[in-house]
Amino acid sequence: MQRTSLFATLALLALAATSHAADLGYDPEADPFTQYQEAIAAAAAADKLVLIIAGGDWCRWCHVLNRFVENNEEIEQRLDDTFVVMKVYVGPGNFNELFFSQLPQAYGAPHFWIVSPEREVLASQSTAKLERGKSTYDKASFLAFIEQWKKVATEPQRHARAEKNGAHALNF
Repeated sequence: MQRTSLFATLALLALAATSHAADLGYDPEADPFTQYQEAIAAAAAADKLVLIIAGGDWCRWCHVLNRFVENNEEIEQRLDDTFVVMKVYVGPGNFNELFFSQLPQAYGAPHFWIVSPEREVLASQSTAKLERGKSTYDKASFLAFIEQWKKVATEPQRHARAEKNGAHALNF
């Protein structure tokens, strides 16, 4: 009887861990090209930028990022005000090679790409610059990152500036 109870407890813990991981928003089954088209349309309609985040449930820092944003209402609100956030799974079972081959190379996860509604990749950035220590992100650095891109999102000459700076275009 105790053995059955132990297996039931372990099964519940595994189920809880799986459902928590699924809450991160990285879906290995999702089509990133469809996600991208939807994100671009939403960003154009709302005058925002697209924030593509590569990651997965296997990624410790993806969990840290998710908790950080969820536990910081100001960060969550400013992200929502500035970006259409698009999470793309990368990891065991689906590395989404074709999609990620269209973007500047990343060396780790989570990783950010900022894309204009005009489909210009404005930046590729590791989240390491935003970390504080070995277990969280720095709120001031994160707010500065968002504010930097909020200014770009609202400037009328955004497209011309991206071309001048040699931004990489995503034509899919």
